[in-house]
This record gives sequence, structure tokens and C-alpha cells, in this order.
Amino acid sequence: MSADVLRFRIELSRGDAFSLDVDATIPLTGITAIVGASGGGKTTMLRTLAGLERGARAKVRFRDQDWDGAGAHVPPEERRVGFVFQSPSLFPHLSVQRNLAYGARRREIRGYDAIIDALDLRPILNRDIENLSGGEARRVALGRALASNPQILFLDEPLSGLDRARKAELLPYIGRAVVEAQVPALYVTHSMDEVTALADRVLGIAGGRLTGWRTPPARLRSTVTSTTDGLMRVLIDGAEPGQGADLTLPLIARVGEKVGLGIPSESLMISAAAPGRSDALATLPASVVQGGDGLTLSVFGQMVKLPKGGPYAIGSTVWLSILRVLPRPEGGDSA
Repeated sequence: MSADVLRFRIELSRGDAFSLDVDATIPLTGITAIVGASGGGKTTMLRTLAGLERGARAKVRFRDQDWDGAGAHVPPEERRVGFVFQSPSLFPHLSVQRNLAYGARRREIRGYDAIIDALDLRPILNRDIENLSGGEARRVALGRALASNPQILFLDEPLSGLDRARKAELLPYIGRAVVEAQVPALYVTHSMDEVTALADRVLGIAGGRLTGWRTPPARLRSTVTSTTDGLMRVLIDGAEPGQGADLTLPLIARVGEKVGLGIPSESLMISAAAPGRSDALATLPASVVQGGDGLTLSVFGQMVKLPKGGPYAIGSTVWLSILRVLPRPEGGDSA
């Protein structure tokens, strides 16, 4: 098995009120969403992995280093975990610039301009924390965590308390920042929009127990072909212009950059014939690669796994009507 993983076994009990018993191996690439209802153990698991939870019996191995167990206990400050909590928890007496500099000083990092630009923080660097909007404060908190050059990023419901519009505004910033920093992330949430927009894989938890890996979000890789007036035109990779695979979306990336189009399950319709929906962003031909409880489709050569099944034979052509997408900036060389 690859060493580029996070392996852990955690047991923790708080009397009859709560117990946590989890065992998993998580790849250290991209964003892994940890999903489940409130009180299921998501935050406690992250805190234990970061070394912040007392009373836990834990075996934690990060890549080739034992953080806990086997006679080891690496203190939290040496684990190089960037932790973004539900509340931004910024220093109110410091400016945005000085909050970021504090994170960098923890690791003696001198340059973090790319993070500032990825999160669009340059216009507010000299602003006081008390004068930030809720969304701006979340971006600063993420920037401070990334400025410390972490080897893994933990995000514990970082958009909690924001309305849907503000969340939609911030999701591309999170995706871009993680790509720019080239850091793996564990992202705790119960929002399926956040999972669809950001997650490369999804792990469930309930009642202090892991419930297993879930079908990852449907996502189509695309390339930005043009931008204008706050909008971008993207073409789904593998398609040719004129095949109905170009979409106009809010601007989150530059010309030539890669964007992942996360497709919410309720915004995707499958039919045996082209429905010609006027409200669809796109209607695309696809070939059925695998059937059963879920479907695996080839869309312009990209494999897309869907949780929905259907009476479609392997090799048959179906049509996908896409009503809504949640775009995420992606690395230019990622698979």
C-alpha cells in the first residue's frame, strides 16, 4: 500500500454520552469530505488527528511518521496541521496582513503571495478584522492556515452560519487555495452542495462510527476558453466546439485553466432520447459503461459515476441534461 496516506485507529469514550470508534486509511491527495449529521463525531475525529483531543486512544500514522501510538506522541504544533474552525477565530487586534503573517511566522515562511492572490485578499490586507464581512473573515482564516505551510489541512465546517449565496461565493476560493497550496485536505460538512463542489472522495460518519465510502460527486473536467464581464465560457474536456458541451458560468478561473464541474444529483436528468430541455445548461450524449444500482457513464471520454441506476444496457447511449453545476478550480496537471 502507498505510504502517501493517513492511517488511523481512534477510540474515545465520554461515559454514556458519546463514544468514537473509527478506523480508516485516507489518500493524501485532493479533498476528502467527512459527512454526517451533527453530533456524529466529525469534529472530535479531526481534533484527535490534530493532537488536540485529550483522553483518546489513538494510533495515527501520517505518511511515514507515527503521530500517535507505537510509543509516539507528536505534539500538535509539530504535526503541521492547518486547522480552520467553524468560527474564523482571528486575532481582533491585528490587521488582515498581520493575521496572515502570524501564520507564516509559526513556520518561518517568508512568501505566501500565491495564497493571498488565490483568496483575493490583497485589497483587504490593511483592513481591521472588525471591519470584515463574514465571507472575508472566512477567507482570511483559510489564508492564515495555509500561510503556515501545513502538510495537511483540516476544515471543520468552514462555511457554517453563512447563507447559501455567501457559501456559493466562497466555494471557488477554497478550491483554488487548496490547489495553489498543493495540500491535501479533510473537509467536514453536512452540506451536499459543498461536497459536490469540492470533494474528490466522501467518507460518512454517524454515531461515532464510520459508515464507509460513498459514491464520489459527479464531476466533469473542463477548460476555460474565454472570459468577459464576470463570466467564463468553458468547454468540457474531450468535446469539440459545437457539440453542446460549452457552458457559460460565473468567473472563477482564467483562460486556459482547468475547472471541475460538480453536478448535484438533483440537477442531473438521464433519458434515452435527447429531451431538449430549455432550462438545461447542457444536454450531453453519454455511453453506459456499467449498470446496476449506479451508473458509470463515458461523457466525451470522461468516466462519471452516478448513484442513480436505470434500465440502460451497457453500451447504450443516453442523454444527460444538466440543470446546475458547482465549478471548482483544479490543478492543470491533475487527473
